[in-house]
Amino acid sequence: MPPTTMTVDGFPIPVDVSGPETGPVVVLLGAAQQATAAYEGVCQRLHNASLRTVVIGLDPRLRSDSVLGILDWLEVPWAVLVGDRAGADLAWDLAARRLDRFTALVVVDRGHPRAADADGQVRDADCPPVEINTTALVSTAATRAVAVASQQFVFGDFRVVDLLGRRNAAESTAQLASEIVLRTSTW
Repeated sequence: MPPTTMTVDGFPIPVDVSGPETGPVVVLLGAAQQATAAYEGVCQRLHNASLRTVVIGLDPRLRSDSVLGILDWLEVPWAVLVGDRAGADLAWDLAARRLDRFTALVVVDRGHPRAADADGQVRDADCPPVEINTTALVSTAATRAVAVASQQFVFGDFRVVDLLGRRNAAESTAQLASEIVLRTSTW
């Protein structure tokens, strides 16, 4: 089924909702310039694990309140939150500021906004710590270092996992889906 385009704050955002009607929900915030269809392989694996998926296409204008509005409209009270690269920036912010809406966080190649990146830059010095179980998948030594530094801003179980197949779509899809499933089982 093609994604629905929702108008959020005056601009269109693709939203793909699929999977079992009654399964726990996984909200995936995609990477910049990635169509929601880029996550079909991950979603299919999650559906096989009886999870419902909501994939929200990334737009630089998308804010935390916009994502929450989409989830409210879809009647999703809480979910596991997943962010891929630029989508992870927004996911960290949501998880830090809305503990009542998310049960776990999985991010790809991004550290907490208060953790300095490889260039020593802090994206958001005011971002609160995350108080839910969190997994950071990393594909390089630089992103691993930022993820490890992020542990001080996570008050919950925290794992850093090397994304072994980042250059191979099938392997990275399986690994990302497995890490998401593991976080849904730690509610």
